[in-house]
Amino acid sequence: MAAAFSSEPNMSIIDRDALDSLVEMFGDDDMEAVIDLLDTFLSESLKQTQAMKTSFDSGDIQTLHRMAHSLKSSSATFGAARLSVACARLEQAAKAQCDGGTCGELLAVVIGEQQQAAALLSDERTRLAGA
Repeated sequence: MAAAFSSEPNMSIIDRDALDSLVEMFGDDDMEAVIDLLDTFLSESLKQTQAMKTSFDSGDIQTLHRMAHSLKSSSATFGAARLSVACARLEQAAKAQCDGGTCGELLAVVIGEQQQAAALLSDERTRLAGA
């Protein structure tokens, strides 16, 4: 049933314009800062999805809501567009106290989107490190 909650199929996993804006903000002179930020996002987004799963499993919907909100924002900053949309949906469901039982399915989508975004952003990090 998770397919009913899949993210936006016509939306790119990574919004190249958002990622390019981040790179432009620092400029070519400080690519190390961009790489450090990507490293931080990659490790923290994984920790956040793990914390969301733990929160959901323990019934801590308030923490689930807060973590979904946080990851929604940081994902958008790094251009992880589908992850951001999935987090927004989970955030809204958690705000409604997971009424209707959709949080588990939405969380599965968030975890999948995080994995896909992380793979692409890791590739981008490697490309930038070689620049």
